[in-house]
Amino acid sequence: MQFSTQELQKIKHKIQTTIDTLQLDLSNINVLTEVGSHYFLFTPLIALMANAKKVFAWTKDTRFGKGEENINNLNYLLNYFEIDRNKIEFAQNERPILHIQQANIITNSGLVRPLNKEFLQNISPNAVIPLMYEAWELRNSDLDIDFCKEKNIKVAGTWENYPSLRIFDYVGALCVKLAQEAGFEIFQNKIIVWSDDHFGELAQKAFQSLEAKEVILTTDIKILEENIQNTDFVFFCDSDEKRQIFGENGFLNLENLKNLNPLLEIVHLYGDLSYDFLQKNNVKTYPNFDGKALVMSHTLSYLGITPLVGLQTAGLKVGECLYKKEYQHPILQLLN
Repeated sequence: MQFSTQELQKIKHKIQTTIDTLQLDLSNINVLTEVGSHYFLFTPLIALMANAKKVFAWTKDTRFGKGEENINNLNYLLNYFEIDRNKIEFAQNERPILHIQQANIITNSGLVRPLNKEFLQNISPNAVIPLMYEAWELRNSDLDIDFCKEKNIKVAGTWENYPSLRIFDYVGALCVKLAQEAGFEIFQNKIIVWSDDHFGELAQKAFQSLEAKEVILTTDIKILEENIQNTDFVFFCDSDEKRQIFGENGFLNLENLKNLNPLLEIVHLYGDLSYDFLQKNNVKTYPNFDGKALVMSHTLSYLGITPLVGLQTAGLKVGECLYKKEYQHPILQLLN
C-alpha cells in the first residue's frame, strides 16, 4: 500500500468531514464509478462511507497504474476503513452491462467513459449522471449529451466553488506548482498566460500574487509576438483550445517565436503540444510529456488529497440531488 497509516487516518478524516459538510447521503442508491490510481482509489470509498447501497467500481490498465493493482489497493482500504466488502463489485478491463443497468448514479469518471449511445442505451429509467466537474467543461468525447436530452437522462455539472469547498480556486496553486517544478521563481518573472477562460484568470492571479514582474493574459497571436521577448515562460492553459499549438498543423509559428526569444520555455496545463517536437527544437517544456487538447496535464489531485476529495464528494452530491430531484440545490448545474 502506497499510503502510510498516518496518511490513511488523515484521508479518512478528510472524507468524513467533507461528507458531513455536504450532507451527502447515498442510502439505498447504487453508484457506478471508477477505482483509479493514487488518490483516485478513494472515490468508491467516499460513496460507501456516504452509505451507498452498492458500488460498482470499474478500472483498467492506464499509464498511471494497473487495474489489478487498483483493485488490490482498494480491497486493502476496505479492510482498513472497516467497510463491508459485499457492498462493492469490481470490473477490470470490461464494462458489464448488468452494472450499468443496476446503477442509479453513474459518474462521468475517466475509467467509466465514454458514456456514449451504446453505453447509455443500457441505463435504468431513473439513472442520473453527475459530470464530476463544471458544466462548462463538458466534452462530447466524454458524454453523449444529445442522447441524454433525447431520452431525458438527467445530467448536471458541479459548482466547484461551492462556498464550503472552493475547489476550483485550487487551480491557482496548481499553476504555481507546475511553474516552480519547471524551475521558475515566478517572483520577478515575465510570464505570458495563453488562455481566455477561468483557468487563465486564476493562473494570472496566482502569478501576480507572488509578485511576477509582468503577467500577460492573452490568446492573441500579435500580442504574444509583441511581448515574447524577455518572457521567462509561456503558460498554456486554454481549456477549450482544440487546435494543435505547434508543428506542421499548429496555429503558432515556433520558429518565429524562437527568433524573437531564443530562450523560450513552456509550461502546460492544457493544450495539444508534442513534447518530442518541442525538445527537438530545443524548447524546454514542462511537464515532460505531451499536452492534450481539452485535458489537464495534471488534475487538482496533483496538489494533494483535499481538492480531490472535495471534488469527488461534491460530484456525488450532485448525483444525489439529481436522483432525489432536488434540482434547486446550489451545488448542482443542471444541463437538461
